[in-house]
Amino acid sequence: MSDLKTLKNQSRRQHKKSGKLPPFVPILWDILNSVAYQEIPPSAAKALPHFLGKVKMNTRDPQYYNTPFPFSYSEGNRYGFAKATFARCICDLMRYGFIDPVEKGGLRGDSKTSSQFKLSARWQRYGKADFVEVRWETFVPKRITM
Repeated sequence: MSDLKTLKNQSRRQHKKSGKLPPFVPILWDILNSVAYQEIPPSAAKALPHFLGKVKMNTRDPQYYNTPFPFSYSEGNRYGFAKATFARCICDLMRYGFIDPVEKGGLRGDSKTSSQFKLSARWQRYGKADFVEVRWETFVPKRITM
C-alpha cells in the first residue's frame, strides 16, 4: 500500500513541475454510451484503450480513422492478454465495429510482420440495420498487382 501511495505522490510532483498530465487514452462518452460498447465482452473492452492509444492524433482529425497501426500478439501479451484471449479481443473489436483490419501479419502473413489495423467508426451503427460486420476470420488482404 505504501508503494502505491509513493507512486501517486511522485506522479503529483511531476505533474506540478511540468504542468502536463501523465499520458492517458481518452475514451469518449459517445463510445462508453454506445450499444456496441455496452455489449462487447469485458476482455475486449479492456483491450480497446490499447488500440485507441495507438493513433496519436486528435479524435476530431479527419485522418483519425484512416491511420493504420501495427499491433502484435507479443505486445498484447505485454499488456497481460494470453494469446487466445488477445485473438478473441481482436475478433470482438472488429465484430462490434471498433477496429478494421488492414493487413494480417504473423503466420498468415509473411511471418515477419505484425498485423495492421485502423480504428473504425462502425461502432456507431452497431445494432442498426445498416451495420456492416467485419470478421477477422474472413478478412482477405488486398494484394497489389503490377
